Amino acid sequence: MKTLFIDSSRKSLSIALADSDKLLFISNVESHSKHSNYLLNEIKNILTNQNININDIDNYIVLNGPGSFTGIRVGVTVCKTLAWALSKKLYELNNLEALKVDTPGSVVISVIYDKPNNSYVGIYGVNTIEDYMSIDDSRLNISNEDITIVSMEDNEYIQTLISKLSLNNNVNLKMVDDYNYISLINYALSKNSINPHTAKPIYLKKIDAEKK
Repeated sequence: MKTLFIDSSRKSLSIALADSDKLLFISNVESHSKHSNYLLNEIKNILTNQNININDIDNYIVLNGPGSFTGIRVGVTVCKTLAWALSKKLYELNNLEALKVDTPGSVVISVIYDKPNNSYVGIYGVNTIEDYMSIDDSRLNISNEDITIVSMEDNEYIQTLISKLSLNNNVNLKMVDDYNYISLINYALSKNSINPHTAKPIYLKKIDAEKK
């Protein structure tokens, strides 16, 4: 059972091909957010490299934000179109949820940096919250928990968050360079597939047009 994974929400473009528990190919392209110029060609290159046909792909997984406004649309559009046109299964994950896979702790907080006082935050434990969150947000008032903060980069938001949470909790910081693709793919496949027509980009933060 072959699965194609796409993350176009970051500055770099990541595509992975897996067959059950075996990772067949990873492509990380420094596309500088111009993912539409690379994505379809990279998929074609992967298929050629593995000597398989597009119809051999059983599942598509897309990381559906938060992240680059245009980048998210590119990945979601390509995945939903291929899944719909080829009658294949489509799965989606929030990037914040993807970060917390394989991360220990009674409470896991994923952070994708945006600004020193406002960033994308996922809180997983007693409750699940995924939002664009101020460092002073009352939902970050957590007590008496073992907390792991996970992110791909250290930053001002995380350091302030650690100081805030360490007053009443045991807090650890986990930095990751990239996803564990097999763990992430298996985690996504454990969820229910979605109707391709219902897949819409998730931004969390309002764009300027919405604010105005």
